[in-house]
Amino acid sequence: MALGIEQIDDFVNSIHQKFAGEDMLAAQDISLPLQEYKYASRLFSGNLKKDTMSTSQCKWKVKVNTNDNFQVVGLYHRDSSSRVNVLSEGSLKWGLTTNNYHYDIDEEIFQTGGRQIYDYLESLERDLMTSFYTGMEDLMFGPGPSSPTQSPFPPVSLLWWITATDDSTTENNSEEGFDGYAPVGWGSVGVGGIDPTVYDQWRNRTFPYTNVDRDDFVEKVINSMDLCQFEPPVKGPDIVDQTRQDWELLTTHSRLAACRRLLQLGNDNIGDDMAKYSGTVYIRGVPLNWVPAWTNAASVNARTDGIILGVNWATFKAYYAAGRQMRKRKAFQHPEMSNVRVRCMDDSVQMVCFNRRGNFRGYCTQTVTETA
Repeated sequence: MALGIEQIDDFVNSIHQKFAGEDMLAAQDISLPLQEYKYASRLFSGNLKKDTMSTSQCKWKVKVNTNDNFQVVGLYHRDSSSRVNVLSEGSLKWGLTTNNYHYDIDEEIFQTGGRQIYDYLESLERDLMTSFYTGMEDLMFGPGPSSPTQSPFPPVSLLWWITATDDSTTENNSEEGFDGYAPVGWGSVGVGGIDPTVYDQWRNRTFPYTNVDRDDFVEKVINSMDLCQFEPPVKGPDIVDQTRQDWELLTTHSRLAACRRLLQLGNDNIGDDMAKYSGTVYIRGVPLNWVPAWTNAASVNARTDGIILGVNWATFKAYYAAGRQMRKRKAFQHPEMSNVRVRCMDDSVQMVCFNRRGNFRGYCTQTVTETA
């Protein structure tokens, strides 16, 4: 039975409730260029914790100092005491995104039965979600906003938080150490409003490497994993637990392939530092995963620097503006086409790193050609 024109919009709005559990229209999707979309599989539904925030901006507190009045004293010692500001506030503008599809209520499909209409609209809904995840993939694995004044302001990225610049002007010029300053274009504005030139502890670890071998690449990864773990003597009410580790090593396919070859050499000196299980390479028991968005030439974020990112997901959290997490709106009439309806989905998210020094980033000093 065909739907009346006045019923179509309500049908679209309640599509999932009306036909829950029925098979969807099958179509083989070959439209997407990347082998995997990490935002959908890892960030959105995997390691990244999520919460909502009812504020005009995404804000959080960071303890940046300690009142140090500890003294060795003798008889008749005169006490001295000083007081410093121990808290600073981090903030980010919300990264607002929107997506949509549209249909004409006079399309022939709406004169057919409910099953066919459902299949058609479900394919549009599914495509809406696919478009959202591919767009977020570009944002999450890209460089992030180019300046504090960029408008519209996007969600920030992993590479925005974990940098390899020591001057906020040129990428990949950091030395080995905690040398990851504010992203390129941000300078004294800092990262999340906190300046890493003022607070040394607000810098991620970095290292350059030349060869994927035991003494260069592997050793620097292992050292970074050791040195990025900090435990305070007194546990406080942290936003995220500083003692918890949830490591993942993200890189390009060429680096993973080079590590596989390194393992195949059977070098006994590698010992327990590297291992391979079912085709996956592990360093210190942490999987080394390649990111298609950094490898595939079809990606806007394809890289030639052999990046290796040590992400401790326990230091990250995603915040959504209250009421705007993948919010779908009822289809509305297009202002210039009376028979056309538009169905929108809005999102507002920022990914916050509460402990930058708990993460690291390495880069190759030579240009790396990827083959994917």
